[in-house]
Amino acid sequence: MIDLLGNAINLLDGQRRAEVFQFIVGQQNTDGGFKDRGGRSDLYYSLFGALMLRAIGSEESSQSQLAVSNNPATRNPQPTTESIVKLKLFVQENSSKNIPGFIEQCCLVLLQKELRISRFARITNLIKLSRSFWKERYSINLSYRSFVLFLTLDAVLPFPGLLKFGAGKMLKRTTVDQHSPCSEVAASVFLQKMMNGDGSAEQELLKSFACQTGGFKAFSHLQQADMLSTAVALFALNFAGSDLRLLKPNCLDFIQENYSDGAFLSGDGDLTQDVEYTFYGLLALGVLAG
Repeated sequence: MIDLLGNAINLLDGQRRAEVFQFIVGQQNTDGGFKDRGGRSDLYYSLFGALMLRAIGSEESSQSQLAVSNNPATRNPQPTTESIVKLKLFVQENSSKNIPGFIEQCCLVLLQKELRISRFARITNLIKLSRSFWKERYSINLSYRSFVLFLTLDAVLPFPGLLKFGAGKMLKRTTVDQHSPCSEVAASVFLQKMMNGDGSAEQELLKSFACQTGGFKAFSHLQQADMLSTAVALFALNFAGSDLRLLKPNCLDFIQENYSDGAFLSGDGDLTQDVEYTFYGLLALGVLAG
């Protein structure tokens, strides 16, 4: 994930790279958390902020090492360091709280992993996450929830066998068709690949969500693409090893059209700038840049 975001940042010119960085740090509250659309610090939005900061920091580190090798006197602290320190304090504060909600618990576990919060806190919250998933296992959009859970477990657990077992169980209970949301079809493609399954039918179904004008739409009956569906679909297809060459030109146009002053927009006509869609824009761009 960090590598894909790094691909996107490398693809931007110097001015746009600076604009993206300024937008991201401008979305961070004084308590270290990243703003939701209401301006409140939120774990969900903070996860997107953390991943983008990590990617920018990796690129800064590479450039800094090159500069120092040419001139040791140029060694300077990375601009992202202060933002990451503030975010770590926010995550540490939330690590001791009882976080409600499955998605929020996933975000907390991933943030703890990305920011290297104490191993004990990570294990404790992972146990809470497992209990939450078990309680909600029959809820609506279970395929999408499982997709998020497997991404979380893949990031924090060194047991691929358990992931495959869980993915197999989920696939047996999940059916996707042209009426399913794009995100659920993407989840199915991801899980099929995790199980080393064929998945070709699911991949073709997912490609059918692509719009002729670029991007992917959330439902097959819609006419307009959105950035979330585009990023999730491209990420899943790329993970599955699908050929993206025919999709690339129009998707790149869609992503470029929805860039605005350091942020990426939702693509569905909403002009509100936020961390979430900026993350999706960079992720989609990074997949296509690979």
